[in-house]
Amino acid sequence: MTHFGEIDYLMAKFGINRQHAIDSLLNSAGFDDAIDRLQCQTASRIPSISVCYSAPVPKKLARHVPASAVIGTSNEDAKGIDKYKRAKLGSENKNTPSGKEEEKGYKGPKILPKPYTRHTSDAAKLTSWIEVPIRELVDFCRYQIDHEKVNPKDFICPICQMEYYDDMLALPEKDIDDLNTDMLTSRSPVATVMLSKCERHFFHKDCIEAMVKNSTSLKCPLCGVIYGIVLGDMPPGHMNCKRIHASCKGYEMCGSVQIDYSFRPGVINGMRYEGTHRTAYLPDNAEGNKVLRLLEIAFDRRLLFTVGTSITTGAQHTIVWNGVHHKTALSGGAAMHGYPDPTYLQRVKEELAAKGVC
Repeated sequence: MTHFGEIDYLMAKFGINRQHAIDSLLNSAGFDDAIDRLQCQTASRIPSISVCYSAPVPKKLARHVPASAVIGTSNEDAKGIDKYKRAKLGSENKNTPSGKEEEKGYKGPKILPKPYTRHTSDAAKLTSWIEVPIRELVDFCRYQIDHEKVNPKDFICPICQMEYYDDMLALPEKDIDDLNTDMLTSRSPVATVMLSKCERHFFHKDCIEAMVKNSTSLKCPLCGVIYGIVLGDMPPGHMNCKRIHASCKGYEMCGSVQIDYSFRPGVINGMRYEGTHRTAYLPDNAEGNKVLRLLEIAFDRRLLFTVGTSITTGAQHTIVWNGVHHKTALSGGAAMHGYPDPTYLQRVKEELAAKGVC
């Protein structure tokens, strides 16, 4: 199984077509061996191509890329690059005609990080996105259409609902390869990216840039994975904790942690709100103290409260809970916002995780 990033690299470096690059990889012992063979074969006719790397070149590639080809990267920086993870050549299922299709869980070509991706913008730094040139995206989409029966019309940016690249599935192969080479050599921009934690979730760069603008975090529109730190709009207040001897119902083997939240009256967004005081309880055991630490983080990030309309009293412009449930009584059960409630601690951790606190 070859890695598309390696194929694209060989095409851009040696000026060969896609089939020649694939044959070179399949007929060699590895990526390095393929480069050595191609260097010998094309020593007298290799075109001069400037490859734009923002990160230092991986050790295994460094000896094949001259320092003059690395733009914006010093030799000292090149020594400290993180190892570039590449898929190993070859397939474990060579004896079967359709090894990749029979591989468990295989859903098409895997998109891996590129050594030349520049993370200069706020959105790029926040998400560590992976650039996806047109060839990788077309190959992935075609596999999904042929094997997963995905509708070709579904291959659009989930944010703007526009194609990743104009008419990319209808372009001739030569046009795709030419455009892909331009992208790899920075003559044309790579317009599509995949977020680093979200495999096969593709978006336009500009769309992600717009979502991140003036924000410290981003939630993937498809799966909800959070990048960065989510900050809320909770008014200034205080959170005080103390241990008490009384036990939460169902946790009689330990004491409890009493949490006191206090807020003074104030003004937010031009509107005056009333102050409030809330008390909550956690069992004083390992899991309860873990939840306590998460609540402290969430409070520091202003996530636990907001100003709105109270569900219980109907009062407007008042401080209310913000989606993270608290137990305000030591007993009485879930109906009275108290204990016992065997799944409460797990549920509150999930609610905090949804806000990026875990």
